[in-house]
Amino acid sequence: MKSEVFNNSIGTPYGFDYPKLTKEQEQQIIAGLFEQLLIFDRITISTNRLNFALFFLISRLGINTVERLFDNGYIKLMIWSPLIVTGGGRQREDGSMDESVIYGQPPVVAAALGEKDIDPEENIHKALSYFNIHRDRKRIFTRRVSKNYLVPDGMEFSKDSAKLVIDAYQNNTLATLGLPFDKEPNQLDLKQRQMLLNLGQNVLETAILSKYNFKSYENYANYEICKQNLIHIGKAFNIAENTSRLLKLENLPDLKTLYLNDNLQFDDIFKIRHLSNVKFYRKWINEVGEDANAQEITKEYLNEIKGNSKFFDSTEGKFLKNLGLFGINAVLGATIAGPAGVAAGYALGLLEEFWLDNIIKGKNPSMFIDDIKKHMKE
Repeated sequence: MKSEVFNNSIGTPYGFDYPKLTKEQEQQIIAGLFEQLLIFDRITISTNRLNFALFFLISRLGINTVERLFDNGYIKLMIWSPLIVTGGGRQREDGSMDESVIYGQPPVVAAALGEKDIDPEENIHKALSYFNIHRDRKRIFTRRVSKNYLVPDGMEFSKDSAKLVIDAYQNNTLATLGLPFDKEPNQLDLKQRQMLLNLGQNVLETAILSKYNFKSYENYANYEICKQNLIHIGKAFNIAENTSRLLKLENLPDLKTLYLNDNLQFDDIFKIRHLSNVKFYRKWINEVGEDANAQEITKEYLNEIKGNSKFFDSTEGKFLKNLGLFGINAVLGATIAGPAGVAAGYALGLLEEFWLDNIIKGKNPSMFIDDIKKHMKE
């Protein structure tokens, strides 16, 4: 099964204008996309009715690179069609806000984008309208990219999410999130309604993730309202964090930093992604990396290199020599090895056994990192 991650970092799905980003913010977004392209098979990027996401990608990467990403099946676009809205009161003639009109009304209401807003070709046209590109080139690009769109049933998702978040409030599920049940939903004030709206939007996103079997790139553990949904949603956040841990073991920075420091160029993606070691790593890290923490993933990484799932059950201290070759500090080494490692001090020679037994057979996660090293600029 392919690993697919949901990327909602390029603008906001609820925006009605183009955000103004700093150069550093733009770099971080592209670096995050670069990292995701290496550790996931495909990325679905959310965009809004104005299609800021596509505009941003073209402006930063160029239309040819973006088209290539779509043609190769690396990325897709999802028009964020479901909406949840709340009332904001009524403005008086003197400019003040009359909040009394909201009481007695539902705190959040389901809505959805209209037919014109969810048409892929129209969505693409809005992004391309800002560029001086020949009409024929726009036509070719639109034809290719429009095949890579997802458009969920907006009203179906927003209805369920609005209902769920109101029910959660009534059952006091949101108390730990700052919204205890102390009045009827229709009597919530403006501030409380905004909090409920924000939580509803998180519910909405987890519903989309569950529907399409996407991995999330955020840590939703704090959203108690989504606990049941989370059982079915892989946490890509852990996968990225664990990949960074493995790179640190090889004295390398994380993938985003490699890009930001110009050690790797964005177009290197098209070559590196298809290397056999990288494909193996992508499969491996998505299988073992979703639920493991940084220490657990270190164990899994070393187990994979050793080719022996019971490696850490072997006689304590038998292979414990010179762990420093692997770039792991004594504290982490002691944590991995357990009490026996502590007793042996720094003599945690996992790599020595690795080299002496000549245990590299076939592919393993470290070979992915070797490929990254080879493609780094001097």
